[in-house]
Amino acid sequence: MYFDKHVFVCENVRAEGERPSCGPKGSPQLLAYMKKRVQELGLKGKIRIQKSGCLDRCELGPVQVSYPEGLWFSIKTQEDAEVFIQNHILENKPEAIRHLTLKDEE
Repeated sequence: MYFDKHVFVCENVRAEGERPSCGPKGSPQLLAYMKKRVQELGLKGKIRIQKSGCLDRCELGPVQVSYPEGLWFSIKTQEDAEVFIQNHILENKPEAIRHLTLKDEE
């Protein structure tokens, strides 16, 4: 596998009056923070954090999906992003951040 983890961060922006989207909920700022932290931690090349278009779960967003696990997250603050990085990226313990994990039926 090319990356140990590949995280997609929804940055979708819909027209006003349509259903909610992740972009206006702060996902561009979260993406920038997470990319910066991965670089600071020396994980560039092992961990890929990138923007994505609509992941179709924007009502729960900002949303992120991490592969190869296929786990979905709702990371809404910089503090959430740091908890995600520490527990999911560095420690590989997604069970420690269940409060950020989206269930399949959501």
